[in-house]
Order: sequence, then C-alpha cells, then structure tokens
Amino acid sequence: MQAYDQRFQEVLDCAESLFARQGFHATSMRDIARAACMSVAGLYYYLPSKQAALSFVCERIFDRLESGSAAGAAVGAPRDRLAAFVRGHLGYLLTNNLSYRVLLHDMQALEGESSQGARARRRRYFHSLVDLLAELEPRERHRSRMAAGALFGMLNWAPTWYRQDRDGDVEALAARLTELFLSGFYSDALLARATA
Repeated sequence: MQAYDQRFQEVLDCAESLFARQGFHATSMRDIARAACMSVAGLYYYLPSKQAALSFVCERIFDRLESGSAAGAAVGAPRDRLAAFVRGHLGYLLTNNLSYRVLLHDMQALEGESSQGARARRRRYFHSLVDLLAELEPRERHRSRMAAGALFGMLNWAPTWYRQDRDGDVEALAARLTELFLSGFYSDALLARATA
C-alpha cells in the first residue's frame, strides 16, 4: 500500500472512531485532525470536508459488509446463501458495532453530492438481499423488498440484546436467526422442538 493510501486509511479510522463514539454532528474536523496527529490544514489534503469524511467512512463500511456478506452468499442453494449473508452481516455487526453505528445513526446527515456514493452503496447492499430472497421464493417476489427490510431490522437490533454466553457464537446465532426468519416464530418445527 502506498504511503498516501495508508495514511488515508488511518485518517478514516480516526474519523470513523469519532463518528461512532460521539456522533457526526458533535465531531469537528479539528477533532479528526487531533486524533490523526496532524494539522487541520494537513487533514484537508485527505478529507476535503466533514461530509466527505462521513461519505468515505460509510462507503468503506459497505465495502466490509459486502465482502463479508456477499462473498459467502455467492454460491450454493438460495437457502444456504441466505444463511451465509446473515452470518456475514451479523459477524461484521457484532464485531464492529461502533462502526456500524455510523451507518445506522449518522448516514442520514449526508447531504447533496456527498451522499450519492454512500446512498448508492446502501441501495446496492439492500437489493442484494432483496434479490436473494426473491430467488428463494420466486412466486413471492413482490414481497421480497418488505421481507428484506424486516430481516435487516431483526439483524441490526441484535447488538442491543446479544450476549455470547447466553446466545452462542455468531455462527450459532446466525443459524437460529435464519431459521426464525424462514420458518417463523410459531412454526410447527419450532413448536415440536419446544415440546420435545
């Protein structure tokens, strides 16, 4: 990695950490410069604005989400690919909860041109799950968008209640949430297991 690229990633690490801990609006370019151990003028060489910083951070998070969720969901039967998508998304979310918080809470602060790249990436990531669900049940394609939204809602809430000692590791949790999503809470299979 070239020196500029490496330093750019370090600056983004600082911005991401600050946005995650204190929020976009409470973070200044001066805060980012201080965290990156550089002058404010030097920071503008890497980040032309706070909006650009947030956009770069969000796009980088989507890079990581896509590599974790989509890579495992590229081959196999649709059900297996859905399980891989859930595993990848949860894996990133539960190990990078502070970073993911930036997407959930700060991305809406993006405005104008700064918002285009990150919003396009969010749409692409969302629609990759929509397409996967439509493939799983082609006759219900018209409901796959709503189902994708519901699944993301279920997954994105997990950090508020997940405890590894009680809920198992990410693999086990992903398997259970995938089954819950596909079979439903009150399914015959779950009822049979509960009464066994």
